[in-house]
Amino acid sequence: LMVTAQEDLPDVLITDSLSEQTVFEYGRNGIFLPVNDYVSDPEKMPNYNSIPEEERQKIATILTLSDGNMYSFAKYDAETWNTTSNRLFINRAWLDKLGLDVPTTTDELKEVLIAFRDQDPNGNGIQDEIPLYGATAVGYGGNVTIGLMNSFTYYSGPLELDESGENVIAACTTEGFKKGLLYMNDLYNEGLLSPSIFTDDSTQFKATLNQEPGVVGFVSSGSLSNWPDAATNPNFLEMEMIAPMTGPDGVCWSPYQASFGFNSHSAMYIFNGTEKADLAVKLADAFYDPDMSTIARYGEKDVDWTNDPEILEGKTNDYVSAGLYDSVKVALINDVWSETSTNKFWGNVQPRYFSTEDNDRVAQVGEYSADDPANLYGENLQLYGGKHPEHYLPNILHYTEEEMTAIQGPMTDIPTYVSQSIAEFITGARDIESGWEDYLSELDSLGLQQWIECAQSAYERSLE
Repeated sequence: LMVTAQEDLPDVLITDSLSEQTVFEYGRNGIFLPVNDYVSDPEKMPNYNSIPEEERQKIATILTLSDGNMYSFAKYDAETWNTTSNRLFINRAWLDKLGLDVPTTTDELKEVLIAFRDQDPNGNGIQDEIPLYGATAVGYGGNVTIGLMNSFTYYSGPLELDESGENVIAACTTEGFKKGLLYMNDLYNEGLLSPSIFTDDSTQFKATLNQEPGVVGFVSSGSLSNWPDAATNPNFLEMEMIAPMTGPDGVCWSPYQASFGFNSHSAMYIFNGTEKADLAVKLADAFYDPDMSTIARYGEKDVDWTNDPEILEGKTNDYVSAGLYDSVKVALINDVWSETSTNKFWGNVQPRYFSTEDNDRVAQVGEYSADDPANLYGENLQLYGGKHPEHYLPNILHYTEEEMTAIQGPMTDIPTYVSQSIAEFITGARDIESGWEDYLSELDSLGLQQWIECAQSAYERSLE
């Protein structure tokens, strides 16, 4: 609204919520200031230019749009943990109580969920158990429908690559996608999949996970902070992270998100016409200072985290324990992310540089123990690290102005429509068999084929 009215525009905007097409439109229309000359000038941005050249080039490749301009300062946050956020957890205490094994297939999962529904595993004499849970509104790994869909076809969004790695396809139209919907519809009809997964927000999601006694049997969750103080949280202590389920056709994937991409990593913009552009650039560059980059994510130095060599001497983590690194570089003292309100840090929404090695060499709060149930970084890498196809659609697709104009509607409307249709098909509001052709036709009417064609062209350009 501010941009449309061209009134009361600030000097800068700090957010990780703008889509590439929005940034391109604002840049093309002179709303955002190109920052190419700033980021390439060591005198104006000394901290930024101290980033290794290979990674600065990677940033430039991803954030430079098809008109040759960068309009944003990057949040380069290459975290191994975040590449595989659709982690699946099962209530191991319930399995043990009922004498059940950890399921490895979708058929086995259904049988376990039936037992969770019928046999009162939380022992309160009430049929209040939620066999399968995971809110679609919780973007960081909480959408259980996406996790389960990957037992039928690789799916992290409407468009993917085919097995050859050469062609862009609509993953949301495949037979595997349809089979996944049929499976989840069956779970829903059996009372195993909670309808609240389509309505709960993140607050309700956390509240459900932390009820006493516990009521959740199986859930998808990216962040352990959904269970406050996970290492001592009684509900989390009942949970065990498990591998993705294998579907009836042998499919066993998990969505993979590249450690750095345009969306959610394009973090700060300068409005064209501000008289304080140089000062804004200094602010952006200040965030690339190593200490400031750590503060922006972890809070106050020597209060919430430290890099004091004497303290680090006795610290380790899963990656160091596995022999991937010699030592940690930062030790966390306090988890600011578990606090409901804080003005200590930026919530990791700001420019920043933290490499994969930087992230992997962070020691978590408390003393490390390989047996600590909250130390799942190494296990996560083992269970999920390779669970994606050899070829997957990169998030480095830069469309030309003509392409962007042509698909601006489809790129917004189709994901919304697919999400809505997933909910309707699973809950039975629309019949999958009789409604499938209409679903495909509606996707085409929303511009799906046009989007595929433009994505194909952009993908082929990215290979040049």
